[in-house]
Amino acid sequence: MHPTERIIAAIEGRKVDRVQTFCPFLEEWPAQQVTGPPAVSSVTLLLNPVSRFILEHWGIKLKKVLVNPMLWGGLLDKIGVARDIGFDSAWGLFEPRFMVWDSKTFALTTGSFYDIIDDGHNNVTYMYRGPAFTTEEAYREWPHFHDIDVAAHQCYEFFKKAQARFGDDLCIMGDMSGGLFESIIHSFGFENLARMVRKKSSVVMEFIDFMERNAMAGIMAMMDAGIKVIMKGDDMAFKSGPIMNPKVIDEIFGPPYTRITKAVHDRGGKILIHSCGDNTMLFDLFIKWGFDGGHAFENTSNVDIEHEKKTHGDQFTIVGGAGVDYLLTERSTPEEVRDEVRRIIRRCAPGGRFILSPVHAHSEMDMAKVKIMLETAWEDGRYPVSA
Repeated sequence: MHPTERIIAAIEGRKVDRVQTFCPFLEEWPAQQVTGPPAVSSVTLLLNPVSRFILEHWGIKLKKVLVNPMLWGGLLDKIGVARDIGFDSAWGLFEPRFMVWDSKTFALTTGSFYDIIDDGHNNVTYMYRGPAFTTEEAYREWPHFHDIDVAAHQCYEFFKKAQARFGDDLCIMGDMSGGLFESIIHSFGFENLARMVRKKSSVVMEFIDFMERNAMAGIMAMMDAGIKVIMKGDDMAFKSGPIMNPKVIDEIFGPPYTRITKAVHDRGGKILIHSCGDNTMLFDLFIKWGFDGGHAFENTSNVDIEHEKKTHGDQFTIVGGAGVDYLLTERSTPEEVRDEVRRIIRRCAPGGRFILSPVHAHSEMDMAKVKIMLETAWEDGRYPVSA
């Protein structure tokens, strides 16, 4: 069976030979544990005085010639790492929005700012700083929104290349990044958005309409390129529960996500949602909106993956299980990894509709432990699995 067919069978609850596995978007250091570090680190390349001077004066103009090639080339490499160590599927998280704002700041074309930082392993990464749209006027005057059609074409070209290179070896779950919920939270800020939902709902809906059109165009482009499974990233919860009242979330984001999932299903595809935090109060909404399953089930949040498997496992595929806070780091022992993965498989694999995965990406993931996770799934995840 083709790798993508195996993943679709797992999502549908049909018979497969063993538990399938999924690789979230890899950070730089975990990928480099497999490929080896680059000859010149990104910290050395971008954060020296000469580069900082260039970025300070011409950063935004370097998007096409520097930022896009680095991001997209790196994403191809990381999908290759997932293939090489034995994952059955990987998240192809295509990002067309990143800009260098100045020597200390990344920005998104949709209006949010991020500090440029060192990940602790000599790699450049970023941390959310704040919104660009503190007022409606700032939103109206923002000149950097990307052209959706251009981004969709870039998305098509990327996934055409990715499918040709890796599509026979694993299932690429595609996404053109820009979750509807997390994008507006990042662009307007939480407190400001809470006010605007009540007082300026037309602005909120206008922004969400743009993000829906962006998501829809990207998804259709990647499906044109041969992608059959979509993993839509959109974080909607803290570790203790939803960021907004679930009723409000449903009213605002339910209609666009229902249209998006229907479009994927109309083309014969599957669509899952990656959403961090404790989504216990949102899983019924995800199912109502049409998602076939979901990824994360963060073990450091209040969500209970075993409870969700029992409650929703017959209609919602569970993707996750392996923590990145301790289990898949250097601090754990090989036997701890084997024991926990076996436990997760016993609890979540019976009945199907389960895909084993790290709950998220993290710069401190130890790929030797990830390999043990995979080997344990190959050895102990063969169906039928007993509880």
